[in-house]
Amino acid sequence: MLSTRDSVLKKCVLAATMLFACAPYAQAQYVGVTFGFNYTSQTEILGPDTGTYNTPLYNPDPKNPDGTWDAWVRELGEAGVDFVAPNVRGAYPIAKWSPAGMAPIVKALNQTGLASQIKVALFDDNAASWTAQWNQAKHNSLPFDIGNPANWTYIYDTNYKVFFETIPDANRFKIDGRPVIIIWTGNQATVTNEQGNYSAAMRYVRQKCMQDFGFNPYIIVNTDALKNDTTLAAVVDAAQAWSGGGTSTLTDFNRTKIGVAFPGLFAPTSSTFRDPNHGQTFDTALKNTVDAGALLTLVEGFTDFLENASVFRVRNLDEQGKPLSYQQTLYDYPNQRINILRAHSRNPFNADLKFAAAGADYFGGANGGNGKTNFYRNGNIAIEPTRDTGGGVNVGSMQNGEWLEWEHVPVKANSHFQVRIATPSVGRQMHFVIDGIAQPSQTLPSTGGWQTWTTVDFGTLGLSSDSYHTVRIVFDNGGLNFNWWKS
Repeated sequence: MLSTRDSVLKKCVLAATMLFACAPYAQAQYVGVTFGFNYTSQTEILGPDTGTYNTPLYNPDPKNPDGTWDAWVRELGEAGVDFVAPNVRGAYPIAKWSPAGMAPIVKALNQTGLASQIKVALFDDNAASWTAQWNQAKHNSLPFDIGNPANWTYIYDTNYKVFFETIPDANRFKIDGRPVIIIWTGNQATVTNEQGNYSAAMRYVRQKCMQDFGFNPYIIVNTDALKNDTTLAAVVDAAQAWSGGGTSTLTDFNRTKIGVAFPGLFAPTSSTFRDPNHGQTFDTALKNTVDAGALLTLVEGFTDFLENASVFRVRNLDEQGKPLSYQQTLYDYPNQRINILRAHSRNPFNADLKFAAAGADYFGGANGGNGKTNFYRNGNIAIEPTRDTGGGVNVGSMQNGEWLEWEHVPVKANSHFQVRIATPSVGRQMHFVIDGIAQPSQTLPSTGGWQTWTTVDFGTLGLSSDSYHTVRIVFDNGGLNFNWWKS
């Protein structure tokens, strides 16, 4: 008679086998990004490494680490991603890497109203979670021995289990209703003794997920692992090949295509530099993955400024407010890679897409500082916390002639341009400039207070086809606060 453990395991394997046998090519296409924090009060949360090219536009507040999560999540929303995949690095014995530290991202998704759009996948940085944690505990410097079942605790008990305890079911990214696990590498420098044992470890993961959480995970492994354990193909759902030494890969395994895309990688001084080429590299990588029919494309990596592979908004002004060149940032403008990623998303002309005032590519026309040195972003712009619905920040105390501009904005045909403003004054005016052409000014209503908000409709402005534009907003006579605009 089968034990309970064996019975559960057999059901998991049978279910997986049936799925593989009858699964057609999936039609839905999901786009997500890796997200590399240490999840504690480390440099990555409290302040960026300004020695890199892709230094983030956002200046973290050391007194408010949750504000960093909030800022990144809002940028993820503008990027149009379906999921974010934080790097899971295990919880023992290096506790500061624990997936439990990811709880703030769930809070941020819920507070920003983006929890229904963006889900959270498990991306196992197994060189850290398996190999580094195991070596730290055993005082070794060896590849992770996956052949010893006692070592699987570093895969599941102090890693996946903690992740799924931290990320609620409603926030998990799923394929066919099954939470997704993506494992980074399977090379023999990281994992050893794989033949017949990698597959056993993945069966163990399925068994434990069923026992502890009641689901059968959707497991995506690296193609190296498939080569190093010929029994693994019958156990996992899909495979990815990471970069393959280039900037994209598309792996077709088990009638499922999985893509990996890079916007660029490393510094121009490196022999392994992958040139972002003014965004062309990223656009081509997404054409070769998302547009080539990948069920899932994982982009490295939204916050990866350390390897110059970031996607988030990058700063274009230094601490003194002086412009930074392309050679200093590897971006043409702050939102460039967000725009490229969104253009390949499932809904590039999303009618609900809001453009945050604080995230404009360019701004000007204001005199005087923002009252707090380098708060949120560098330059002469007055940014403050907002009490508007959804929280975040707004740009405050707009001055006569002050303006903000966004590049390569998707505008849906005949959609109405709307602006979220607050002002205690009457007679305030503003206008749009579309591709350099000024539109008529409109008088704004008094809302009764600096933090009493309303949305003002400017009409369609004559745009009758889905198209991309440079959009500038000009405040004719100032005297108001500005949160976001949409079209």
